[in-house]
Amino acid sequence: MRIDMANERERVIEDGPGHVNDRGLPMPEADSIIDSIPAMVAFMTPSGELEQVNRQILDYIGIPLDELKNWQASDTLHPDDLPSVSAAWMHSVSTGTPYDIEHRIRRADGVYRWFHVRGLPVRNSEGTITRWCVLQVDIDERRRDKVLIAKALAEVSSSEERLRGIIDAVPGFVWSASPEGSVGFVNRRWCDYTGMSLEEACGDGWVASIHPDDAPGLGGYWQALLHSGNAGEYETRLKRFDGIYRWFLIRAVPQRDEAGRIVRWYGENTDIEDRKQAEAFLAKARSELTHLARVASLGAVTASIAHEVNQPLAGIITNASTCLRMLGADPPNVDGALETARRTIRDGNRAADVINRLRALFSKKSITIENVDLNDAAREVIAMLLGELQRNGVVLHPRFAEALPPVRGDRVQLQQVILNLIMNAVEAMSSITGRARELIVSTGQEQDRSVYLAVKDSGTGVDPQDMERIFNAFYTTKSSGMGVGLSISRSIIEHHDGQLRASAHDGPGATFAFSIPNADNREACDRVMENH
Repeated sequence: MRIDMANERERVIEDGPGHVNDRGLPMPEADSIIDSIPAMVAFMTPSGELEQVNRQILDYIGIPLDELKNWQASDTLHPDDLPSVSAAWMHSVSTGTPYDIEHRIRRADGVYRWFHVRGLPVRNSEGTITRWCVLQVDIDERRRDKVLIAKALAEVSSSEERLRGIIDAVPGFVWSASPEGSVGFVNRRWCDYTGMSLEEACGDGWVASIHPDDAPGLGGYWQALLHSGNAGEYETRLKRFDGIYRWFLIRAVPQRDEAGRIVRWYGENTDIEDRKQAEAFLAKARSELTHLARVASLGAVTASIAHEVNQPLAGIITNASTCLRMLGADPPNVDGALETARRTIRDGNRAADVINRLRALFSKKSITIENVDLNDAAREVIAMLLGELQRNGVVLHPRFAEALPPVRGDRVQLQQVILNLIMNAVEAMSSITGRARELIVSTGQEQDRSVYLAVKDSGTGVDPQDMERIFNAFYTTKSSGMGVGLSISRSIIEHHDGQLRASAHDGPGATFAFSIPNADNREACDRVMENH
C-alpha cells in the first residue's frame, strides 16, 4: 500500500526552495509554519553541510546564511565545545543515527548560551537520507538553575543560615515542607514574585497565589503525593505581585532518613510560560496543517462529490418536468403532481445534505468535542465516496457492529482519518488486476471496551520493514503527494487518547485500524483525574 506520512511537530522541506513537493504545500505557507516555531531550526545536506535556517537562527546569531555555512571555522560555537560537536555531528552524518548534544552558541551580542541540539535524518522511499532537520532549543537558564540548585542542596548539611542565603540566590523558586505537607520555607525569589511574605506563605497560605481554577486540582495532587510518598510534578498558574498569572512547573521531592521515613519535602517552581506559549503556537501550526491536508484531499474525491450531487439534481429535473406535464393535462392530474412535487422536495433535501456534509468536513473551524457514533460517521464518509469507489471498481463490504457505544471526540477530525484510510486503500488497489478489489470497513469493541474502526484492503500490502516507518516524517511510497496523510491521522487519534496501527496480511493487502476509548470509559477516567 502506498502511504503518505508526516510529523506534526517537525515540519521539514522535502524538495527544496519554493515547494514541499510537486503537489504539496506551497512554500510560503511552509515557511510561515516553520518560522512560527519558537525555536531555531536548520536544514543540513546529506553530507552534513548547512543548507537552510529559519528566521529565529538568523535573528539570534545576527549573521547571514552564507557566513553561517562556515560554522565549523567560525566562533558561532564556543571554542571549548567545537571539537566534541564536530565529532558527534560527523558520526551522525556517517552512520545516519540521530544527533543529540548540548553545547553553547554565540548570540549576536557575543554572549554564549547553552542549547539542546537534536538532529533527525529525513529519508526518501528507498531509505536514503535526503537532508537533516536540526532543532536547537535554548536551555541556558535551565542549566544555570540546575547548577545552582545542586550547589544549594549540597550545602544542606551546613549551617541553615548559609543554606538560606544560597537558596535565595537561585533564580528559581525553592520551598520546603514538613512530612505532613505544611510549608515552612520559601526563598526570597518566591516572595518577590508573589508579593507575599514568608509568614504569609507558610502553612497553607501559599494557596492564595494559585489560580482559583487550578487550586483544587493542585491541592488534590499534593495530598496524593503526601499519601504515596512519591516525587511528582504539576503544572499550574501562579499569581505575580501585580495580579498577572504565569504558568509554572512545580516539582516536589521527599527527603528520607536512614530508615526510609520522610523527614522533609523539597520543591522547586520553574517558570514555563514561554514553553506554554510555544506549545500554543505549535498547536495552531498543527491545526493549520491538518486543515490544509483535509482540503487537499478534496481534489481526490471531486468525481465522487459530483456523482453524489448530480443524482438528486437529475431527480429534481425529472420530477419537475413530470409535475408540469401532469398539471398541463386535461383534466390536470393533481394527485400525481403532488406526489412528484414531494419527490422534488425529497431530492432537494438529499442534495442539501451532501453540501452540508462537505461544508462540515472541509470547513475551517475550532475543535468540538462531543459524543460521536463511529458507525454514523463512517457511513457519511462512505456515502460521499461511493462514486469514487465505483469508478475504481472497488467492492465495498461494510461490517458495522450493532449497539456500538459512542466515543468522545471531534466528529470532523475523526471523519478526516476515516476518509484518509479509505482513500489510501483505494489507491493501494488501483494497480491490481486479475483479482477483486475488495474493501472491508468494520467497527467493533476491543477487550478493554475501546471502540475500533478498521479498513482492510486487497491491495499491494505493506512491507513489514516499513510497518513503523510509514508513520515517520515525510516518508512516502507514493509517486506524488506531500506525505502528510497517515502522520496527521495518527496525531488526531493520539489526541483522542487512541492508537492508529497497521498490520500486514498473510495474503494480499493490509489493514489500518484505530481505537478510541468509548465515551463512558473516557468520562470515568476524567472523573478519576479530577479526584486526584
